[in-house]
Amino acid sequence: MLRKERNKEWILYCGLALAVLLLAQCKSPFATREPEEPKTEQSSWIQPTSPNYVMANLRNAVAEKNITNYLRCFADTSNSPKQFRFIAEPTVANANPGLFENWRIESEQTFINQLMLFLPRDSTSQLSFSPKSENTYQDSVVLVQEYHLIIHHTCKSEECPRDMVGQAEFRLIRTPEDLWFIYLWIDRAVGDKPTWSLLKAYFGK
Repeated sequence: MLRKERNKEWILYCGLALAVLLLAQCKSPFATREPEEPKTEQSSWIQPTSPNYVMANLRNAVAEKNITNYLRCFADTSNSPKQFRFIAEPTVANANPGLFENWRIESEQTFINQLMLFLPRDSTSQLSFSPKSENTYQDSVVLVQEYHLIIHHTCKSEECPRDMVGQAEFRLIRTPEDLWFIYLWIDRAVGDKPTWSLLKAYFGK
């Protein structure tokens, strides 16, 4: 009888030991998860120590759908003695009276924020420049470039183009810190293709 009792105790002991080992191998369902690496917004920002870097930043910001870097290309009172101004293509300006009369950095921000609402994460955008002329002065430069802009947005209106071609005159200023910013952007049509101004007119209202 005593032997049977001891056998029962031994079986019970072995069962408890096995249960403890199994529990030690299992993760508690209430255990905290390892923190995930933060998702960072893709960025190819280059310190704008030359006008060419500003153009590269503008191209990259459009391709990457990066609002912050897009706006960092333009002059404002926090980084330059000049304020940014955009002059629209005349046909578009005449069709939208008053919209472009005082287009500053705030207007540019409204435009890019509204546009991004119509750009799915998996959509692609592409901006390319073809240099036409360059005039350099002591602390400024004037770049005339033909551009081709392709934006795959979800806007259904015929007034918001996806494929735009035009000629842009960019005037850039150099700050005392040796950084360059666009302070004036003049848009002109090339042929009968829609221009960037038309896109700004739709999303900048």
